[in-house]
Amino acid sequence: MELDKLGGLVVIAPRHWSEAYIGSILSENTSRVQRFISTARQRQATPLNYGAGTMHLYLGERYPLELKPALGRKSNVSFNGHEIHIQSRQHDAESVRKVLQGWYEARAMKVLNARLQTIAARADWVRITPVPMKLRRMKRTWGNCSSSGLIKLNTHLIKAPLSVIDSVVAHEICHLQEMNHGKAFYALLEQLNPNWRADRLRLRSDARLYLQ
Repeated sequence: MELDKLGGLVVIAPRHWSEAYIGSILSENTSRVQRFISTARQRQATPLNYGAGTMHLYLGERYPLELKPALGRKSNVSFNGHEIHIQSRQHDAESVRKVLQGWYEARAMKVLNARLQTIAARADWVRITPVPMKLRRMKRTWGNCSSSGLIKLNTHLIKAPLSVIDSVVAHEICHLQEMNHGKAFYALLEQLNPNWRADRLRLRSDARLYLQ
């Protein structure tokens, strides 16, 4: 095992091993993997900055910030597939952080809701559409489902790859039918996301990056 330059876990394994098999092995050794990740990241950790050219996550990839003066009083953020453009009257770190945070929230509302409705359409136990959703910035929880059928997702998920987002969404959609984590729940999860073990491990290993 090793960490890539983003702090993500890299597993070196024989080519004939499937993702599901690798995920099952790592899941059986979760404590050992977490200790390795924690120790390795402490050695390579760097603080998150908000100056021009600094790199920030969006849907699993890092993009540089491009800072420009605002044309009016209102700040604006746009993304062209290569850079995150921020137009703001003030370019100090806290001002840029708040503008970027607002953009993350807007993108999360659109992207996460779209993934929620798309995956819910594949679940034959979902009877109410569209599935209601709320966003919250949470430090320890990626999502939860209430007994009334409301799904809450962590805004920070917008920094993760779509495969990880879909895994969290699929997990919560299964709770619309099974509120516990029993055999019936995991049978539904296997149906919606056969690679859930590998996705869960990736989310755990990269959580620190998304929560910054």
